Amino acid sequence: MIAAIRRAVASATLMYVVALAMSGVAILLSIALPPAERGLLVATTASATIAVAVGGLSLETFLLAQGRRWLDELAGRRSLLVYLATVPMTAALAGMFAHYSEEARPGLAVLGAACLAASNVPAAAGLTLGGFLSVYRYRAAFAAVAPALYAGLILTGVDDADRWLVAWLGCQAVMAVAFWARHGRPLARLLRRAAPPRERITRLGLTHTGAVAQVFTYRFDQLALARHQGPDVLAVYSLAVAAIEFTQAGAVVAAQRTLGDHEDGSDRRLAGVLRRAVWLSAGMGVLVLAGLAAIGVLADGYTAALLIGLILVPRSIAVTVGKVLSARLVNLGGERATAVIAVGTALAAIVGYSLTAPAFGAVGVAAASVALFAAHSTATAVTLRSWPARQDAPDPAPPARNSEVGSSA
Repeated sequence: MIAAIRRAVASATLMYVVALAMSGVAILLSIALPPAERGLLVATTASATIAVAVGGLSLETFLLAQGRRWLDELAGRRSLLVYLATVPMTAALAGMFAHYSEEARPGLAVLGAACLAASNVPAAAGLTLGGFLSVYRYRAAFAAVAPALYAGLILTGVDDADRWLVAWLGCQAVMAVAFWARHGRPLARLLRRAAPPRERITRLGLTHTGAVAQVFTYRFDQLALARHQGPDVLAVYSLAVAAIEFTQAGAVVAAQRTLGDHEDGSDRRLAGVLRRAVWLSAGMGVLVLAGLAAIGVLADGYTAALLIGLILVPRSIAVTVGKVLSARLVNLGGERATAVIAVGTALAAIVGYSLTAPAFGAVGVAAASVALFAAHSTATAVTLRSWPARQDAPDPAPPARNSEVGSSA
C-alpha cells in the first residue's frame, strides 16, 4: 500500500487524476445542500470558472505549444504584462457572468475568479519549464482541501451556500499564494528581459479564440438553465455534467501529449492515443452512470441526473475525439482553423441553448449539447484530414523534466 502511494505521488498523470477525483468528491458532497442552495453554489463557482476560461488567455496551452525556450530565453516584459492582465480581466468577466445567471453571488464569483487566474499564471510557467509533477501535486493537494472543508460543514449542519462559498474562496486564495511561491521566479526574470522582436501575440490570440469559443459550448448551457429554469434544475443538470466530465480525464491527458509531440512519427501515434482515450471515456462512462443511479436513490431531488447522464455519454465521447484532434491541429500550426471551428460551434451553442432551455429544460439542453460536440469533432476531423503535414509549427522544445502527463505512468 505504501509503495503504491509513493508511485502515485511520483506520477504527474496520477496526480492529475487525483486532483480531478477530489473535485468530483467536492461535487458529490455538495448534494448535501438543498437543491436551491446547491444551485446558488454552482452558479457562483461556474461564473468564476467560465470567467477564468474566457479571461485566462489559455496560457497553459499557449506556453506548452511554444516550448520552454520561449519562456526561458525569449519572452520579455511585454509578455509578462499580457499574462498578468488575465487577473483583472477574469475578475470583471466573473461579475458579468454572475449577474447574467441571476442566481450567483457576484462578489464571491469575482474574488474566486481573480484567485484562480492568479494561480494559473505561475502554474502555466511551471508546466512549460517541465514541472508537471510539482504543478499537479499542488493542484491535487488543494483539490483535496475543499472536500475536507465541505465535509466539516456537513458535520456541523451548515446548509448555507454562502458559507460553502467562503470555504471555496479560501482554498483558491491560498493556492494562488502557494503557486507564486513555488513557480513565480521564472516569471520574475521576464521583468529584466526586453520584449523580443516577435512577441507571438497573434498565436496567443488564435489559440485563445478557439478556447474561449469552446468555453461557451461547454458552459453556456448551465448559465442558460440558471436563467430560464432556476437553481433546482441547474443543481440536477450540473451534477450530471460534472460526473460525465470526469470521464474525459483521459482526453485532457491525451490532448496534452498530442500537443507537445513534435517528433517524427507523431501522425502514426495519433491513432493509438485517440483509441485509448475513447475507450477510457466509454469505460468510465459506465461507472459514472452507476454512480448517478446510486445518488438518485440516496439523495432526494437528484433522480433525474441519471437520465441526463445517459444522454450526455455520447457527448463525452465526442468531446474526447474533439480534444485530441484539435490538439493535433494546433500541433501542426492550425490555430486559425481550430478557432474558426470553435467559434462556429460556440455561436450555435449560444443560440441553441438559449432557445432550448426555456422550452425543453435540462433534457433538451443535454441533447443539444450532444449534437453540438458531435458537429465540432466531425468538422475538426474533416479539417485535419486535409491539413499539410507541418505548417508554421513552433520550434521543438527539449524534453521536459517530470513531463509524465500523457505517458503510460
